[in-house]
Amino acid sequence: MEIKAITDKKVWDEFVTGCPEYTFLQGWSWGRISGNVIRLGAFKSGRLVGVAQVLRIAARRGRFLFVPHGPLGQFPLTELISLAKREKVTFLRISPLATDINDYRALGFRDAPTIMHAEETWLIDVSLSEEEILKNMRKTTRNLIHRGERDGVVIEKTTDVSQIDTLYDLQIETSKRNSFVPFSKEFLKKEMEIFRENDEAVLFLGKAEGKTLAAAIIVFYGKSAFYYQSGSRESKVPVNYCLQWEVIKEAKRRGCTIYNMWGVAPPNKPRHRFAGITVFKTGFGGYERDYLHAQDYPLSWKYWLTYFIEKIPRVLRARV
Repeated sequence: MEIKAITDKKVWDEFVTGCPEYTFLQGWSWGRISGNVIRLGAFKSGRLVGVAQVLRIAARRGRFLFVPHGPLGQFPLTELISLAKREKVTFLRISPLATDINDYRALGFRDAPTIMHAEETWLIDVSLSEEEILKNMRKTTRNLIHRGERDGVVIEKTTDVSQIDTLYDLQIETSKRNSFVPFSKEFLKKEMEIFRENDEAVLFLGKAEGKTLAAAIIVFYGKSAFYYQSGSRESKVPVNYCLQWEVIKEAKRRGCTIYNMWGVAPPNKPRHRFAGITVFKTGFGGYERDYLHAQDYPLSWKYWLTYFIEKIPRVLRARV
């Protein structure tokens, strides 16, 4: 097997979106957003059989390599370990779309001290008809969508980067309610600027009573749509339900087969960061798809500095 860099966006994205499972975190655009990226392909008899988009992360406590939701296809984990050694980083971290831990344990990987990306996800089959999708929803969810439509909820769609200010303000409100650290406005704008170049993202704005009460960036990549950045204001008007229904209809218009609503909480973890939104997401029907916890391959004693600091809750870690 030959490992070499891939520099053609079309070749890369066609392979990724042709895999049975993938997310936009292995997409070409996400590599541009992240910045310092290595894109490698595994070739067998001249045919591309696997890819790995690797991010170089320069943290205060040392450099490491990170593979979000990859590698994909037949890409050898041993090649990623060799790359990490050549890069002289503190450790290699992989957040895989995989369910079997054995290959990782056999090579010496260990569980990371933190969650990097959603590990329990909620998927909706949007290849079904609108009538079937509505039928599969929880009755309460379906009724709230209809109520919002009767009450005049309006959902607008835009790729105007200036509208990210609205999303940011709503995300700040949401972060205060749910105790999480939001992304910066500059980063949100960078995401929107890059994603919209290839029509890969839309900002949905939910309005009622003359106010914008909800906003969400939805990423469209291949045959999948992803519920990504969002924020909302507390209200008795079911704007969020109408917004998600419009996302589902837009995904269908674009020929998507799956709407990935991202993270949900396990039933036995009431304090999980996604606990508050799990009932909302699962009400739209669908099914859960779980993946392995992020895996680390330590390469230096400095890894343990990162390990213990990352054990500290994120809202407190910024002070360390």
